[in-house]
Amino acid sequence: MDKRLFSLAALLLATTFANHAYSQGVYISAAGPINRSMGGASTAAPISALSAMYWNPASISGMENTELEVGVDLLFADHNVTSTVGGTTGSTDAEPGTFPVPNFAWTHRLADPRFTFGLGVNSVAGFKTSLPASTTNPVLAPQPTGLGQITSEASFLQIAPVLSMAVTERMSVAAGPLVTTGQVGIEPFVFDSANADNTYSSGRATRYHWGGGFQLGTYFLMTPDWQLGASYKSKAWMETFEFTGADENGLPRTLTCDLDLPSVISLGTGYTGFDKWLFAADIRYFDYANTDGFGDDATYDGTGALSGLDWSSVFALALGAQRTIGERVVLRGGYSYNQNPIRESKSFFNMASPLIYEHVLSMGGSYNLNEKVAVNLAWSHYFENTRTGAVILPGVGAVPGSSITNRLSADFLSFGIVMKQ
Repeated sequence: MDKRLFSLAALLLATTFANHAYSQGVYISAAGPINRSMGGASTAAPISALSAMYWNPASISGMENTELEVGVDLLFADHNVTSTVGGTTGSTDAEPGTFPVPNFAWTHRLADPRFTFGLGVNSVAGFKTSLPASTTNPVLAPQPTGLGQITSEASFLQIAPVLSMAVTERMSVAAGPLVTTGQVGIEPFVFDSANADNTYSSGRATRYHWGGGFQLGTYFLMTPDWQLGASYKSKAWMETFEFTGADENGLPRTLTCDLDLPSVISLGTGYTGFDKWLFAADIRYFDYANTDGFGDDATYDGTGALSGLDWSSVFALALGAQRTIGERVVLRGGYSYNQNPIRESKSFFNMASPLIYEHVLSMGGSYNLNEKVAVNLAWSHYFENTRTGAVILPGVGAVPGSSITNRLSADFLSFGIVMKQ
């Protein structure tokens, strides 16, 4: 079969697989405007420092230049909660504001050309929402009748030094540690016991908490036109989060919970057989079910504390294409189709983390100011999706005739700069 026809067949096969793919959940799906405009596909397509470092560190051996890339994403989310309890229905729009997501990556070919060093400082996971208390929306009624005001903000950043070695002219391998830090705030804090008056305290992390893990990768040039890549990010084992709170008398109390980030397996392919074109496809697996906090059962213990969010382990798929126009302009587009790790029945437990998007469309481009510097811009739209389940209370279970619906859509605006040596 002609290689070009084979490439199109492979991409069509990847699109078919997307019908069975899942969402990336709390993990941010791309790093920087170049990776974002490709839909996050980059495991075997090292077109920039952030693209290479974020999903497959071994692919930095495939980059031609020492490179510094800086990017910032701005997240604009539209979140709504509608609930029905006892025949009363109300709807409330969240006010999460704009959420900044910074990223930085540097790659450098060492004196021994077999070795390439990379350093990434990436915002890898997070969520944010703010739902005001309401007298008309039953689930947001003041405590203890309802949950009252619901606010959340979580951000996790990883510092990732890596060394990639070209084992042969075609194959590279890489390894490095993942130093992770995160801060979390949740109100009401349902992951620890309720106060004596059956209300929950708010909880704000006392400081940035730290954890660690590691990553491995491999990058293989199968033919001059085909590239393959694979990587593994271990779970980020975080120290126990401690939060400041208050009891029913306003006196201080210390709250705790365990919250890790999942391990991630990425497989990808890239194709450059068409003049001035690049096509990329990635498949990933996120092991939320075996991750503290996210994978623990969403059940209450005898004190009213919620054990976890009960997320499922999931797959994700990303497709991207790049077209070079002349010497200065590069255009890109990407698309991902996802289901999400939050089941309908768990909608109530995820009002503060409503990460339920399924379809994501991305586009963007670069303008080369000269041979060494390029400015980059991208936009992603997360199409509206909903999750509906019953209201579930401690000691009661599912409230008969009740329902809670999370509705979410979002947009990312991403911009940055690449400097090459």
